[in-house]
Amino acid sequence: MPSTTSKKTAPRASHRLSVSLAEEKLAEIAEKIKVSVAWVVREAIERLLRDEQPLFHVGQE
Repeated sequence: MPSTTSKKTAPRASHRLSVSLAEEKLAEIAEKIKVSVAWVVREAIERLLRDEQPLFHVGQE
């Protein structure tokens, strides 16, 4: 008889995404502030979410 119990895993704090972008401007920004293009993209998304949904970020700054 198959087991009906399932493993419970902790929720993931982040998701891995694959995105295709024209990278020229992002590379300029990254080079200017000495970070990776990935960091620039993550920061931009975090700022967008914070600005669009401010109630989800109360106390997280």
